[in-house]
Amino acid sequence: MATIHLLGHSHIDAVWLWTKDETVKVCIETFGKVLDLMDRYPGLTFCQSSAQYYEWIEKNRLDLFERIRARVREGRWGVVGGSWVEFDCNLPSGESLVRQMLYGKRYFLEKFGVDVEIAWLPDSFGYCWTLPQILAKSGIKYFLTQKLRWNDATVFPYNVFWWRSPDGSTVLSHQTLGSYSESLDSWGDIERQLLFLRLRHGIEDLLVLFGHGDHGGGISETHVDRALEWIKKHSSGDITVKFSTAAEYFSQLERYAMSNSLPVINDELYLQFHRGTYTTQAETKKWNRRIEALIENAEKLAVFAEGFGLPYPREELREYWKTILFYQFHDAICGSSVKEVYEEAERDYERLYNKLSSIVERSIEVIAKNTDTRGDGKSILVFNTQSWTRGGVVELEISNLREAKEYLILDAGGRAVASQVVSDEGRSRLLFIAEDVPPTGFKEYRITSKERGKPTPTGVSVKEAQGKIVLENEFLSAEIDRQSGLITSIKHKGSGREVIRPGEAVAIHVYEDVPASARKALDGGFEAVLFDAWEIYIFDRGEGVKSARLDEPVEVKVVERGPVRVVVASRYKYRQEGREDSEITVRNIMYAKIPVFYLEIEFDWRTWHRLAKLSIPTTIEGEYVYYEIPYGYICRRIPYSDKASLPEKAKHEVPGQRWIDKTSKKDGIGLSILNDCKYGFDSTMHELRVTLLRSPSYPPKWPAVSLESWLKGEEPTDQGRHVARIGLYPHTGDWREAQTIRRAIEFNNPLIARLEEPHEGNLPKTYSFIYVDGDDAPATAVKQAEDSTDIVLRFYEPHGREATVTLRVAPGVKEAQEADLLERPTKPLIIENNQLKLTLKPHEIKTILIRR
Repeated sequence: MATIHLLGHSHIDAVWLWTKDETVKVCIETFGKVLDLMDRYPGLTFCQSSAQYYEWIEKNRLDLFERIRARVREGRWGVVGGSWVEFDCNLPSGESLVRQMLYGKRYFLEKFGVDVEIAWLPDSFGYCWTLPQILAKSGIKYFLTQKLRWNDATVFPYNVFWWRSPDGSTVLSHQTLGSYSESLDSWGDIERQLLFLRLRHGIEDLLVLFGHGDHGGGISETHVDRALEWIKKHSSGDITVKFSTAAEYFSQLERYAMSNSLPVINDELYLQFHRGTYTTQAETKKWNRRIEALIENAEKLAVFAEGFGLPYPREELREYWKTILFYQFHDAICGSSVKEVYEEAERDYERLYNKLSSIVERSIEVIAKNTDTRGDGKSILVFNTQSWTRGGVVELEISNLREAKEYLILDAGGRAVASQVVSDEGRSRLLFIAEDVPPTGFKEYRITSKERGKPTPTGVSVKEAQGKIVLENEFLSAEIDRQSGLITSIKHKGSGREVIRPGEAVAIHVYEDVPASARKALDGGFEAVLFDAWEIYIFDRGEGVKSARLDEPVEVKVVERGPVRVVVASRYKYRQEGREDSEITVRNIMYAKIPVFYLEIEFDWRTWHRLAKLSIPTTIEGEYVYYEIPYGYICRRIPYSDKASLPEKAKHEVPGQRWIDKTSKKDGIGLSILNDCKYGFDSTMHELRVTLLRSPSYPPKWPAVSLESWLKGEEPTDQGRHVARIGLYPHTGDWREAQTIRRAIEFNNPLIARLEEPHEGNLPKTYSFIYVDGDDAPATAVKQAEDSTDIVLRFYEPHGREATVTLRVAPGVKEAQEADLLERPTKPLIIENNQLKLTLKPHEIKTILIRR
C-alpha cells in the first residue's frame, strides 16, 4: 500500500526581488490566509521554517502568533527547519552555521515547546560536507532539499539517503521528487513521482509539498479542494492520499531505513548551477566575513572583560547575531537580490560594525586599565584573540605623524623593534611586527624616545634591477616584471623552489561573462540565461570565451621602502566599449618576518557582464586542491584531470572560504592562497584562480517581473570601489604541516593594539586569559552561555586526525561539561590540577561549558 503525504507549504524568501519590510507583509498575509483555511478545513496541515518569520509575526501580529501556537499544539502546523532563516551553506563560517541552529532552535523551544528535528533547506545553492555534523549536534535527525533537481550536468542519483559528514555524523536526507510548491494540477505527475520513488528506492511513501510561495499567498482554496478530491477518490485501493506532516513522513522514511539499506553520501552536496553566487555582490560578502570575525572577537574580549566588572552584553550580541544570520539567507549573501536589499544590508552592516567595535574597545579598555603598564614612555598592549601564540603586523593609529617619526618601539626585553610610518586616505599609522603574543591574551610593547637605540635590520628589501623589481625577506624572493607589472617569480628560500611557472605570471584576467547560454537544469528545464546574477557563463564557451589579461600598466612604482614592509604598485585600466574605464591597482607587499607574499587589489569597477579572476600559474604538480569549508576542509579533484568523473568535471567553479591549497605529494612543496573576502575559485592542472568580481545585471524588482525584464536586466551589480587582499604562501610539507589554517585565520583576524598611559594594575605585562596546549584544535568561539554565566568554548579538529588539547582553567573553576551546539550538557568532564584534557576525533566540533 502506497501513501501520498500532502503537506501545505509556502516557500517565502526573506529577501529577493523585494526588501525585508515587504517580506514581513508577505508573512502576515500568507500565515493569516493559511490559518483561515485551517479553520474551515479541519484536516488541513501546513509547515513553515525560519524563526525570523515567527519573530516578525510575534512582534507585529500577536493575534496571528497565538493562532499559530494553537495549531502547533494541535499538530497541524509543523515547525520545521530549526534555523533562523533558510541559510546559504557555502559562504557563512562554521560558527555562523552553528548560530543559525542555536538561535533558531532556542526560539522554537521557548515559544512553541518544539525541539525541531527536520532541517529544511529546499532552495539553498549547495550544501557543505560538514553540515550533517552541525545539524546532528543541534538535535537535527532529518534533512530536506529539492534544489539538487537543478543540476545541469548529471542527475542527482538519490531521493532518500544517509548524508554523512567527515566526522561520521549522519542525517537521514530527502531530495523531493517534485518542487516545494506543487500546484496539484495533475494526478498523473504525482503517480509518476511515486513510480520513480518505487523504482529507485522501493519506497511507498511520497511527500508532496503544495502551495504558492512568496507573494502567492500560500495555500489556496483550489489547492485544498483538489487535495480533498484526491483523498476521497483514493480512500480505497492501492494508493492512500492524506494530509500529513513532515514529522510523520520522515518517521515513515526512518522506519524504512531501519530495515533496508539506503545509499550513503560521504561528500558535499554540490549544486551544478548558480556558480556565480560565490562572487556576486562582493561588498556584501566582504562585510559578512569582516563582521563574522568581529563578533567572535567581541564575544571573547567581552568574556575576559567581565572579570573586571564590565557586564557581558548577552542580549545585544544575540540581536547582532540575528542580523548577521538574516543576511546569510541564500538569496541575500549569494548576491541574487535587488539593489535595495544590498543598500539596506550595507547600512545594517555599518551599524553592526560600529556597535561591535565599541564592545571590543570597551573590553580592551577595561583590561588595559587593570594591567601594569608602568615604564618609560607609553604602553602598547597587543591583543591576540586566537588560541595559539602568534606574531604579526600591528597597526597603531597615530594622530601626529611627526610624533611617530621621533619615537621607537621596544619589546618586553627593552630591545628596539623596527617600525614604519605609512599614510593613506588621510590616516597615519605606525607599523611594527609583534612576536610571540600569547594565546587569547596580550603582550606589552612600549613606545619611547628614539635615543634609546636602533632596531636590528629586518632583512626585508626591494631592489630595482634591469627590467625587474625584486622583493625579498628571509623566507621569500619575488620578482615583478617592470614592463607588465606582473609577478613572474616567487621562490621559497628554504627549499630553493620556484612556485610560479616559468614564462608565466600572476595576473588578473577579465572575461566576457554574457548570459548567452543553452545550459539548463536537467530536471525542470530552468534556463541558465535567466539567472544572470546567479550564474557564471565563461565556462559555457570553453576556449572561445573572450578575455583580456591586464599586463599593460599605466604605472609600475615602488611606493614604500621600510624595515617593516616594501610595496610595489602596478596600476591598470580596463576598457569596455560604452562604459567608463575601470581602474585596477595591485599593491605587491612583502613584510619582514612573514613567509607570505601579499597582494592588495583595488578596483574602481565600471563594467557590465564582465568577470575578473586572479590567475596564479604554479609549478606545483598534482590533481587535487584543498579548500576550506565551514568548520572543515574538502579535497576536490581538478575537473580537467584525466581521472575526473562527470560530477567532478561539473565542479569547474567551486566555493571555498579563507584558504585553498595545492601541494605536490611527489616533492613536498605546496602553495596556499589566503584571502580576506573571496569565496569562488577554480583550477586547471597548472593554475589556481580566485574569482575577484562579477558585474551581472540585478534581477528585476517585484512586481514588474516578466520574461523580458529578466532577459533585459536592470543595471550592473558591483559597481565602484572594491579592495581584496590575497596572500600567496609557498611552503614545504602539506598544508597541515605548514599551518595554513592558522595563517588564514590570522590574516582575517589581525592583532589589535591599544596605546595606554603608564599606571599600576593587577595583570602582568604579558598575559593569557585562556591557555590551550596542543596545536591541532583551535578554540574558535569563546562566549557566555545563553542561559547562565557559564563560559562556552568551541573547538574543532581541522586536519582530519585525532587531536588532544589541554585547557588550563582558573583555580576557581570546579566544573566542566561537554555540550551539544545548543549548549545543552551531554556529559561531565574531569578537571585535574586546573587542567582539562580534551580529545577530538578527526573533523570533530566539540563544545565545552565551564562553570565558574
